[in-house]
Amino acid sequence: MRTLATIAMGLALAACHQQAPAPAHPAASGPVNPDPGVTTYLCMDGQRITAGYPDPHTAVVTYKDHAYTLKLAPSADGARYTGYGLQWWVRGSHAEIAALKAGEETASAPGLSCAAEGAPPAAVTRTSLTRTAAQRS
Repeated sequence: MRTLATIAMGLALAACHQQAPAPAHPAASGPVNPDPGVTTYLCMDGQRITAGYPDPHTAVVTYKDHAYTLKLAPSADGARYTGYGLQWWVRGSHAEIAALKAGEETASAPGLSCAAEGAPPAAVTRTSLTRTAAQRS
């Protein structure tokens, strides 16, 4: 009887020392820690501009392989950001980048029109460019 009890105890201890398999973690289905505040825009000339908005008053615009930190500026519509001689104006899925001439607070020259990738093609049209230029006059 003692032998049987010893064997049973040994089996019980052996079962306790077995390690349970580590739980399987599901594989990530998308990018890890995606930044929902970053948008890529496709421009009429084929360029791509990336814009991130780290806070409500700032846009970080990557244009021609350089990142510019622009600050919110007054606008009648949309969100307009300026700095480093540039103006980035966003209205819905449409955006425009333009150069600011010396002393300008609002760009007088027509800018490069862009639409957020995935936006309907009608978001950027020649008409919207003309209307935007006319609104500034």
